[in-house]
Amino acid sequence: MAALLLLLQLLACCRRGSAASPVRLQPSPLRVSCPDPHGQVFQRQDNEHRVSCLWNSTVTLHYQPASGAGLEVEGEEGQPPSPPCCLWYLNSASLRNISRWSGQVVLQTGEAPSPGASSLLTVQCSSASCAAPECFHHNVSVEIVEQDMRLFVLWPQTHVIQVWQPVELGWCARLKNAGWQYRFSSRGGAPSTLLLPSSEHQDTTSPTVYPTVELQQTCATYYIYRLTVRYRHPGINVALVNIEQMPHISFNLSLKVEPDLVHVLSISSKLLSVPQQPLSLSWWLQPLTLSTLAYRLVDTQAVGGWLCSYSSFTLSSNFCVISTPQSLNEIVVASVYFHVGGERFEKLMGKLHLLNGTLSLTAGKETPIHVSLCPGKSNSSTYIFRYNQGTFYTSKDSNSTFSTDCPNTHTVFYQYKELSYLLSIEFLALQWYKFKMYLYMNQKRALIRSLAERDLDVHVFSSGRPFLQNFSYLVWFIPTQHPMLQCEWTFHLQLFGTKKDHIVQSSTYTYSDHVKNATRFVRRSALPFDAEQYTGFVAKVNCTSSAPTPALLSVRVNNHTEKTIEAPVVCEKKECWISRCWIQRPDPKSIILYKKRALEFFLFVKLNIECHIGISIKSLWQVYPAKDTKTEPDWSKPVNTSRMFGIKMIHLTIPANTLDYGLYLFTYTAEVIPIKTSTVLKAYDMIYVQIERADLLANISGGSVRTVGFSESWTLDGSESSDPDSQEGPLTFTWYCTKDSAEYQTMKFNMKNRCHPFQKDLRWITPSGPIQKIPPESLPGSTLYYFRLVIQKGIRKAYADQIVEVDPGPPLILDVKCLENCGRSLIPTERYALSGKCSNCKLSNRPLYYWSLFSDTSKEIPFDWASKTSTGRSGAYMSIHALTFTKPAYQSYVLHLSVTTWDGRSSSFKTPFSVNTPPRAGRCNIKPRYGIAFLTKFVVKCRGFSDSHLPLTYKVIVASKVPQTTTVTSVVENTFGTILYFGSEPRTPPSFLPVGVPSRWYSLTLYVQVRDSFGAFTQVNLRAHVSSPLKTQSLSAVFRQLLASASRLSMSASTQQTGDRLRAGYLVYLAASLLNYIKNTPIGQLPQARLRETVVKTALNISVNSIMEVNQVVAVLSEVTEAVEKMNVRSQDLAIGKLTEVTGILKRQRSQIHWSEEAEIQTSGILRCLSNVLRADLLRLKNVSANGIQRVFSIMEGVTDIVFWGKVPEEIETLIETGHWNITLKKNEAWKMTDYLLDTSTCHNCFYPTLRKGNGSGVTPDTVFSTAIFEFDESPFPWLGHTSDIISMVIGFKMAETKANGDLVPIMPERADLFLARKGGVVTFHLVMGPDKTEAYTTGGFSFEISKTATNIYFQIMTKLKVTFKVLIFSGTNLTHAQPVASFAAFHNKPTAASGNETTTADCSITGPYIVCLPESLLTSIVQKSGIDTQNISVVLETHYILRYPNRKVVSIYIFNDQCLFLNGIGSQWSKDTCVMGPLTDWEKVHCICVSMRNRRSLSALPASNIKFLAAKVVVLPNTVDLGRNLIADIPKNPLTLITVLSIFAIYLLLCCWAIRRDRVEREIKYIIVLPDNEASDEGSFLVTLYTGSRWNAGTKVEVFLQLIGQYGRSKFRCLWHQPSPAFQRGSIDCFLITTTRKLGDIRSFRIRLNNNGKSPTWFLSRAEVEDMSTRKAWFFLCRKWLFLDKNNPLRYWKFSVTDPQTPLPKFDYFLINFNRRLTEYHLWLSIFAPVMAGAFTRFQRLSTFLAVILFTLLVNIMFFNAEKDNETPIYLRYLRSITVGIECALLTLPVEMLIIALFKYSQKDPPPVVTKMYPKVDSRYWNNCIISEKDANVIDTDEEKMTVNSPQMGRRSQKSSSSFMEGGIFSKGRRLSTTIRQLRKIPDTEPLLCWWCVPVAWGLVLSITVLSSFFIVLYGLSYGYQTSQEWLIASGTSFLQNVFFNSILKSLLFSAISTIRPKYSEDIRWVTQEKHVEINSAEETQRGT
Repeated sequence: MAALLLLLQLLACCRRGSAASPVRLQPSPLRVSCPDPHGQVFQRQDNEHRVSCLWNSTVTLHYQPASGAGLEVEGEEGQPPSPPCCLWYLNSASLRNISRWSGQVVLQTGEAPSPGASSLLTVQCSSASCAAPECFHHNVSVEIVEQDMRLFVLWPQTHVIQVWQPVELGWCARLKNAGWQYRFSSRGGAPSTLLLPSSEHQDTTSPTVYPTVELQQTCATYYIYRLTVRYRHPGINVALVNIEQMPHISFNLSLKVEPDLVHVLSISSKLLSVPQQPLSLSWWLQPLTLSTLAYRLVDTQAVGGWLCSYSSFTLSSNFCVISTPQSLNEIVVASVYFHVGGERFEKLMGKLHLLNGTLSLTAGKETPIHVSLCPGKSNSSTYIFRYNQGTFYTSKDSNSTFSTDCPNTHTVFYQYKELSYLLSIEFLALQWYKFKMYLYMNQKRALIRSLAERDLDVHVFSSGRPFLQNFSYLVWFIPTQHPMLQCEWTFHLQLFGTKKDHIVQSSTYTYSDHVKNATRFVRRSALPFDAEQYTGFVAKVNCTSSAPTPALLSVRVNNHTEKTIEAPVVCEKKECWISRCWIQRPDPKSIILYKKRALEFFLFVKLNIECHIGISIKSLWQVYPAKDTKTEPDWSKPVNTSRMFGIKMIHLTIPANTLDYGLYLFTYTAEVIPIKTSTVLKAYDMIYVQIERADLLANISGGSVRTVGFSESWTLDGSESSDPDSQEGPLTFTWYCTKDSAEYQTMKFNMKNRCHPFQKDLRWITPSGPIQKIPPESLPGSTLYYFRLVIQKGIRKAYADQIVEVDPGPPLILDVKCLENCGRSLIPTERYALSGKCSNCKLSNRPLYYWSLFSDTSKEIPFDWASKTSTGRSGAYMSIHALTFTKPAYQSYVLHLSVTTWDGRSSSFKTPFSVNTPPRAGRCNIKPRYGIAFLTKFVVKCRGFSDSHLPLTYKVIVASKVPQTTTVTSVVENTFGTILYFGSEPRTPPSFLPVGVPSRWYSLTLYVQVRDSFGAFTQVNLRAHVSSPLKTQSLSAVFRQLLASASRLSMSASTQQTGDRLRAGYLVYLAASLLNYIKNTPIGQLPQARLRETVVKTALNISVNSIMEVNQVVAVLSEVTEAVEKMNVRSQDLAIGKLTEVTGILKRQRSQIHWSEEAEIQTSGILRCLSNVLRADLLRLKNVSANGIQRVFSIMEGVTDIVFWGKVPEEIETLIETGHWNITLKKNEAWKMTDYLLDTSTCHNCFYPTLRKGNGSGVTPDTVFSTAIFEFDESPFPWLGHTSDIISMVIGFKMAETKANGDLVPIMPERADLFLARKGGVVTFHLVMGPDKTEAYTTGGFSFEISKTATNIYFQIMTKLKVTFKVLIFSGTNLTHAQPVASFAAFHNKPTAASGNETTTADCSITGPYIVCLPESLLTSIVQKSGIDTQNISVVLETHYILRYPNRKVVSIYIFNDQCLFLNGIGSQWSKDTCVMGPLTDWEKVHCICVSMRNRRSLSALPASNIKFLAAKVVVLPNTVDLGRNLIADIPKNPLTLITVLSIFAIYLLLCCWAIRRDRVEREIKYIIVLPDNEASDEGSFLVTLYTGSRWNAGTKVEVFLQLIGQYGRSKFRCLWHQPSPAFQRGSIDCFLITTTRKLGDIRSFRIRLNNNGKSPTWFLSRAEVEDMSTRKAWFFLCRKWLFLDKNNPLRYWKFSVTDPQTPLPKFDYFLINFNRRLTEYHLWLSIFAPVMAGAFTRFQRLSTFLAVILFTLLVNIMFFNAEKDNETPIYLRYLRSITVGIECALLTLPVEMLIIALFKYSQKDPPPVVTKMYPKVDSRYWNNCIISEKDANVIDTDEEKMTVNSPQMGRRSQKSSSSFMEGGIFSKGRRLSTTIRQLRKIPDTEPLLCWWCVPVAWGLVLSITVLSSFFIVLYGLSYGYQTSQEWLIASGTSFLQNVFFNSILKSLLFSAISTIRPKYSEDIRWVTQEKHVEINSAEETQRGT
């Protein structure tokens, strides 16, 4: 279709058609171009029909006739031919239609393509002077694009670039332009800069050379450019390509150049005989100049037959001063020289000998190296070595690293300083060999320079014809050459005649023809070089004429470099004249040179003088200060030039710092006087020089690229940075570091590119200072770091970059060892502990460990490391809890450990292990399940257990109470109890059981453990019910029988009778349990103490050799000591002795079997016994035994040692809890033992040791220390002093070093910080704070009595405020006119400070926020001044005004004075001097610092107990008296709140009268207006409802005329008469009953017309509805329009069509209608004054609700003020706080408001019906006003339009309807009164309907809220001051305004906006017909009904 339309348009432009003929396109008649400011641009695809344009802000297209368009041929009437008709399309969219031969088309920003896009503009032309189809022409396509470039590396594609390796760069560009030039620049490259015209592009490059396929596809249609560059130095080089002209595009590539060996030459020998033709070579390397090296290789045996090849960098030369050869037996193999750049080189020499397979190498004076090649013993070998380092690589047996053609090849590579040799010896048939040698230069020491860099430096001068002579001199100079290279220079001079092809003179010169002092032939001042460094040559030329003689000078160097110079010889004889006098400058047009003050600079004058005789020249420089270039300087005040050099020469030198900053004018004057003449030639030139500040010089030592070792310490040294202008003033150094150099362009920091973990931004971790010391292993290896130094001085800045490459560090070594459960298979019922230390990791490396668990199929297993291990998965140690693998999912597992250091190194280790599966579970039962203690015998029987590791053993344990009373957190399941049975039989012998737990229905738990041969067990728990013994049982007999049986069994000593000893222990346990059952009943007339002593003695007889036997004894002792108060001292001593024995045996067993779980289970029983014994000692304070206590602590130490053996470092602490004391065990390595205090805010009983540092301490970071902390609620040393004064818990501590074999060596830390939780010792009281007498600040105080012996007293201020208190100390309690004796400033965030110099707190050891110290010196001074023994002091606190009235809850005072007590062993006394109070002491805890200088001692040197104890005692505290009443002002009552409440009630009563009256009026009869001109005979009846909008001035008082237009006709214009009732008011809804003569059918529209009689000529009609009273069908109209009178068109009417119910309403109209309805119904305040009240929620109810809400708001505000009265609030923020409180309270009262409104609104009954009347008699004065003139009536309408009804059915239906309406009509002939009953409101179905009793509930809420709010407002308010009441009033006003003008309106806006989200229709609007139901009856029927 588009093509057809285009064809039709083209044909329309043609003047005449043509017959059908073959289409042949003609050339385009127009040529289109878009010239750039630099010319036309082109693409590769461009041709005569395709043009390219460069995108700019606007694109201008020029068109003109194309060549051959026939414009030169005139038409029939002598006129040029008609222009073609051309259509211009832009991207297929029509753009222009042009019929002209020339012009331009401008594409603006909107038409032209966006930047970056490509657009195609097509020009289609058809001729106006030809017939179709010959009139069609080729299209012209114009592509508008941007320039696009791609820069890339063509070769090498490996991206590894060596020094001097050719690098081929390429770039492709979409466009080219004849005026564009590409500038290539690369600092350090050769070439370093290059200009390449855009037209010098190359043909398409082969696709294989492009780096990527995408790049090849892109560049296929672009212009290709290529160049080759080499780089001299290694490092990072940047290649930059940019366009010099528009458009400004730049691309760059970063190339890393690596140093490498550069090939110099290669030699190869002929086939030589091994025994007869030995090989001997000698070589030397000699520096000829600073940049030239010569190398010579000589065959001293004259073997001959050598083949040589040279590198392109070398030059072959025989050298001038060396005879070739030196002897007949020598042959020169190679003689070359080359150019280098780098350091100064020394002469090197060496020799090589090969004789009978032995290679000897000699270099300089070094020891010769001999290598036996063994040609007959090995196929191939490789040797690589360096001098002074020895052989470090040797390879044999065909492992050569170089490819060789013959398998019997031997390769030797060695280096000696700058030279590297690669030797290859190939042996053939063991008799012949061939020798090859390759020579390389080491680029790290000698940087070879390309020959292309070396241009022949030749300077040619013509001396001119001497005076009165016929000849002239041609002089040329070259740099002075080394004698060895002089013979290589040859010069050939040719002179031509008048014709260029005629040679008149030809001469050849060599270097030996040079002339000494050749500068005399030319003016020395004209030489641009140092003449002392150059050698001159002179050629005499005969002058045949005065014209210049053409001359060519050819310079050749050894046939490899040649240069030809055209040098005309001046023979002309003229008068003297100055051809040029010009001060040199970079730009000939510049008039100002910019120079730096701190740098020396030069000015040089080019003075060209043409003279054939001798001359004298006088030069003079003068300098003047200048204001600017336009103002003439003061010529009388030149600058002093005495410090400048060359004032009278053409070359002026201005030294550094000679001129001050500013602008200067330099003038040069030259006077030339020819000899023997009086002529004076003058020349003059000047230039301005601006002297500027020099740039700062930033320099980092070491160059731009450096490499450092990972384990080396290195520095970043920027101290050489300087300010060239001045050394005064400091330089600011700032260091930066990143891993991405691109971040320096934006200076934005990316965390992933940070160099160091402590780095937070681009700045280095210590960014300042000129020198940065980097410690070893501080940065990850194998990484490049980009450091930048920025120096700044004032506004000047400079920076220097350095790339630092850190070598990789050594690999990590993981040393993984098994510590526990290390058998062939893992025992799952025991712990599994491993150590995985990184042996070569340092603390600075911060190694991170990570454990993982894998299955045997290498699948990682989800594992709960937190609950299944005690170490987690992020440490060097791993301890897996017992019972973790009891139900393994796999047969074997792999534990994987990986370690990573922050420097990037990592390592891993895998530990496989298999799990010994416990016996498969069977079933166990006990019979009988119910029994009687000591009467019923129970039997446990098991079956169904099986395992592959036989035999199985069965162990039955009777649970005890120990696990419930003593907790060891490291034990997974504590099954401590006496062993009932242990053996291989699955059935136990019948046995008694102890009494069960009475509180659990006498239940008793039994553990049955079935073990395999490796010790893994499966446990089954059984429960039996063992009731109390019967009263008839003889318990004494049972007791004696049990002990007797136990004594008999305990006598067994053999290992085979272990079961007897276990059985004996169980029987003794039963006896002990029997005693506990009958605690208060003697047996056999023996007291309990004697009986228990018997039990203990029986237990002593049980020999203990195993852990199970230990278990039996401990179980007996724990059971017998449960009633320790029934035991005598002897029994306790015996029990302690036995516990000491079993503890030692348990330690020995633990060290032998290496199982921790069972041993720690036994420790719980031992600790329970100790707890019972210690409790008994403390009960008998008078008879307490110090020796017994000491033995108890000795056993405790042994128990802690057992638990320590099962712990690993970094494990969570083990907590052992008993009923009276706790033990906390920690095990850590030394590096984790902090020497500083951690966060002590949550610490109560804590221990922080500090270890000794230094080499003499013997502590390494891996040293393991074990720490035990003992906590006692009561002092365990009641016999010592200060027991009653101890106010803290007693803490004991012990530290021990864990040796490699597990031994614990006790040590004392260098320092220990201990924190003890207080149990008292603090005087605490609440201080009354309030405003002072002047109400300027808040104050409070207290007093107490002190004596002359008082020590330091501390008190702490506790408050939630964050204020600074001024603490004043007074002597005495009378503060009137008293001056403080001391003052302090107490801060909330820093320690308290003394305010005056007279107060010193040096003696106070406790410091902290809000802690005030009254030093002893101050207290003593106060008492001494009083002259009595005691004195009262007063403490007053002051802060700024924050409290309005007195308050006791804001500030609390805690007074304390403590002392630390230290106990060094049980046999000593409490010491007050060892430990001192620490600064972190406060009212909750006591901080003690203990310092010890003891060295570590062995275990034997210490007393029996190594536990040290610490406690805190209280010093006598004073009694305090509150001084609040003397300091705080009395706050008067304020009646502002009472006045506010009374005012609200007064306004409420006034509005109630108005609201009740309005409600009563609205409940009266309302009228549906029946128009008086309705006829009884009318057939149609319609109820018309008009809705006037709620906008301002929306109502009207003019007469309104309405016409209905229906399906079958339309009515007359009817006057909507409503007098005297008001209608059409703002927001009103008016209903009119209108009759029509005939049925109108469906209403289609209606018309409105306004009469110009009225005061308000405008009316906003919002909407309307029309209801057919006969069919009850309604039509809705959405009008939303302003109607107004038009004087020019008084008969104007407005027509409104019915709204389609299926068409969505406009969202904005629906929003406004819904918003207006919500405001009038739901806005609590605005709805009271609404013009029309909708619904049954009356104005009085709304007003009462509003009263309750506002009073409730006031109450909430005043409650907020009461709740926040303690908070700190500055004076300038109080009013803002009041507004904030008001906003919060308004939001809080919203739920109450919504609840009351819902109760009133949705629980109302429908209102009573309203009688609608028509006035029986119409007053003419009202009706006459509604009569229109006859003229207007005729114009409007005189009758109803009728529609022809052809259907008889329609006529009958109409007639039937008419008669029906008449029968039931509302009118009679006399137009008597008829009534219409209508229901005004019906609750919509969408609204909820509540019960009737909700209205009384709502009134009850309103009444209760009103009364209670008023009462509490007045109650609280009377206690407020005026300021507080004022702030409360502001907050209440804010709440009122927010509620009225924000909350309700915002709520209506929000709900209205939400309702518009979905489409809304007319039925969604609230209409009258939806809420009302109308019934019409005749007047007679109404009367009958009444």
